[in-house]
Amino acid sequence: MRFYLYACLIGILLTPAAGCSGRVSPGQPDYIDAVEVKLKCRELADQMLATMPNDALQGFVAMPTAFVNQNNFSQSSPLGRLLAESLFYEFNQRGFPTREYRLAGHIPITGGRDDLGLAVDQIVPIKGQKWAALVVGTYHTEKYATFVNARLVRASDGLVLRTGQLVLANTPIVARMGKTDSAIITRNPINTQSGAQNSYSPLHTPADAISSGNMRIIQGR
Repeated sequence: MRFYLYACLIGILLTPAAGCSGRVSPGQPDYIDAVEVKLKCRELADQMLATMPNDALQGFVAMPTAFVNQNNFSQSSPLGRLLAESLFYEFNQRGFPTREYRLAGHIPITGGRDDLGLAVDQIVPIKGQKWAALVVGTYHTEKYATFVNARLVRASDGLVLRTGQLVLANTPIVARMGKTDSAIITRNPINTQSGAQNSYSPLHTPADAISSGNMRIIQGR
């Protein structure tokens, strides 16, 4: 018992944030790897929005979607969804309008998995929405690295407006988050209760509500 108390005391003195509770401190490898992923997401946003001139991006609203397995666009992972969530933040911080499209009444959420912009049975109702710009991407995992490719795509016709790419080292946290979801996404377009096809509210947004005016895209801090 006395030896354990001495060992615990030494641990507290050497790593105050961790102590004997097992908590992760900012100096520990897992925390450093997590911060590196965040910085990589920042780099990706810089690549996509730093290209000049930015006149072609005026009036667009970004809708980041979960990045998908390069070999199967119906599969994603925690890493793929984290990339999308991070780009909501990074685009917003740079002054690029973003929209949360997963609200009730716009897109039915089934197990949180209806955000795959590249899935064949994609259901985000963006046809004819000239203001919409989807952020889509793929990832491919090898033994030591994960390759990430991203695109900002004009939803009305698929024109690629901006691109970005990363190479992530397969640290333990990247390896864990990069594991593909166990179930492949399947959607039934028929409402099993009524027998009628599902209908989704259009993402109608008046032009004056989404106009970015003289939008100035800034570098992330």
